[in-house]
Amino acid sequence: MKPLGNQDGMALLLVLVLVALLSALLTEFSFSTLVDLRATETFRDRTKAFYLARGGIEAGRIVLQEDRNDFDHPSEFWGDELPNIPAGDGDVSLRITDLSGRLNLNRVADNRGNKLASYHRFVALCEEVLLVDRTQAELLADALVNWLNTDRTRVTDDDSYYAEQQPPYRRKGAALETLDELQLVRGFEPEIIRSLRPYVRVLGEQQINLNTAPGEVLYAWQFSGAEGTVEIIFDRQDIDALLSYRTQTPYRKLDDLALAEGIGDRWASAWLAGSVGVSGSLYEIASSGRINEGTRLAEAVVLKNGNRLLSLKVE
Repeated sequence: MKPLGNQDGMALLLVLVLVALLSALLTEFSFSTLVDLRATETFRDRTKAFYLARGGIEAGRIVLQEDRNDFDHPSEFWGDELPNIPAGDGDVSLRITDLSGRLNLNRVADNRGNKLASYHRFVALCEEVLLVDRTQAELLADALVNWLNTDRTRVTDDDSYYAEQQPPYRRKGAALETLDELQLVRGFEPEIIRSLRPYVRVLGEQQINLNTAPGEVLYAWQFSGAEGTVEIIFDRQDIDALLSYRTQTPYRKLDDLALAEGIGDRWASAWLAGSVGVSGSLYEIASSGRINEGTRLAEAVVLKNGNRLLSLKVE
């Protein structure tokens, strides 16, 4: 009987197949281990970055507490953006913004729906910023008044609109907590909110800081009553003069407004007494912590008097 053919070639092929399989398994294991290691490193770095960002918020609060003069102007230390400050294995970037120069939307009406002075200021601001007519501006202002009205038994012009949305909802009947909440208010489309955001806020006192208020707010702030019932002292040229002066030097006291070109003593009649000042009370602190590829962002709103933390968001 003849012997079977030579099996050496088959055995070699089998060995090569086994080696290939083991190599693939080893490669997959190594890759999986590398991915897990990288994920662990990223988690570690992001955790460290979180504490750096959170520490940046506390550093910003200290900076504000060290500012003890009687005026607040971006030329001061708090107004300088501080990028990439070395901290441990990473760095922190810090930016402080005075929000006191913006109009507080929660002051357009009281909680029973009675219009206040800032209702008319908001209407004028919408005309200036959104370039809409008074009728359209008043529709936005009225929707805001209705949203803030705490009387849930009262039927407003907007209730049917909210009931028809998908899903339907009711007006809040309370103060706005964030600007993002405006998305729920009738008429406040995303583009309108984006346009208004640099000029409005929802926290803090009503008074505005003349050292940081945008020109549009300074102009609109004169409208403390309905159109025709108040005298508008400053035109756009006067507002430009006020802005030009403060770019050179801060307003250290209200009387300094008279030093701006062409203003004189008229400033005392432009705004309601007590509604303007030269210092800030409400600040936003934005902090970014970075460790290698891990980055975390933190934003806080702080009431300077008493060093009160009003809101904190970490991304």
